[in-house]
Amino acid sequence: MDKKEFKVCDSVNSISRLDWDRVFRDVPEGYAFYKTLEESGLEEFSFFYALLYKNGRLSLIAPIFTADFNLDIAVEGWLKAAIALIRKVYPRFLIIKTLFCGSPFGESGVIGLDLDKEDEPDALGTLIAGLKGFAKSKKARLTIFKDFPQEQAERLRILTGKGFFRLNSFPSAVNELNFHSFEDYLQSLGASSRKSLRRKIRSAYSQAKIEVRLMGEADSAMEDVYRLYLDTHHQGGTKFERLTKEFFISASRNMQPNIKIFFYYVNGRLGAFNLCFLYNDLFIDKFIGFDYDISSRHHLYFVSWCHNIEWCINNGVRFYKTGQTDYCAKLRLGSRLLPLYVYLRHDNRLVNIILKLLSLILKPDNFDTDLRDTRND
Repeated sequence: MDKKEFKVCDSVNSISRLDWDRVFRDVPEGYAFYKTLEESGLEEFSFFYALLYKNGRLSLIAPIFTADFNLDIAVEGWLKAAIALIRKVYPRFLIIKTLFCGSPFGESGVIGLDLDKEDEPDALGTLIAGLKGFAKSKKARLTIFKDFPQEQAERLRILTGKGFFRLNSFPSAVNELNFHSFEDYLQSLGASSRKSLRRKIRSAYSQAKIEVRLMGEADSAMEDVYRLYLDTHHQGGTKFERLTKEFFISASRNMQPNIKIFFYYVNGRLGAFNLCFLYNDLFIDKFIGFDYDISSRHHLYFVSWCHNIEWCINNGVRFYKTGQTDYCAKLRLGSRLLPLYVYLRHDNRLVNIILKLLSLILKPDNFDTDLRDTRND
């Protein structure tokens, strides 16, 4: 009989890099990414790793974390205002301490498995049982498998048999760049989008001297980088996390050669930065920050978009991934949406039923017209 051992550790440093790479293979946002998160002083999150050993050999790794989760994360308008009023009396209304399987900053949830396919359901069953005990020890009443892609749906079907229910998360946007040149990309867009993009880029470069500089480390510009990041973060709508300055410092040190940081100068003044990750044929546009006094006048969003598309084409990168926001602009610029799902379970069956009903109201589709229109096509 096989001997299995489940345990949870609190640092990626407790896992051999060789074991990590064997279990995950060539997954984007790997060992160095999670090491960076740990070093970033992210007070809202506590990071852990669920490990399963089979006959003494590490065969499963699942990054997990605990955090307070706002169930109204996707809500806008009058309902958000109503919830804010209720929280004046009940501060933790719709806020639940939660154990997540996934990452607060990852492009999608990942579970590393180094097993024969027929052994995967048993291993995942052990993981689910182990997480239930760990969640109880952390007083986390809700467990969420966060942002898992569609290709994992069959593997994770076991969750629905364990009391979890599935719902749509915010999808991720990606452009597939099967083009020989930037001009070929432009020709792939609709006529109105192509005309509008050309006009914005022409206007940006005719009104000012715009320079794009690639930097490997951002330490020397970190104060400016973090200021621009915070300005952009505060301007955004849906928020689950906030980065620290230490994240950018650690990322620029730990994630070489996969990290690319582009700085956009307008007449010598820093107007934007764009932190990206490169993994083989995948380019992830991860974080961006703007000086809005400069960026809006000089269309730096579109300047950075065109720069990245052209950079990818020139460097033979096939996929340009831009995350879970600003769908309207991205769809016009040729993106398609990749479905992501979350799986939820509360440890109280009655509350679980209530949450399942509540999820029909609070799901992203109800508050993002771009998503609703896309999913109704």
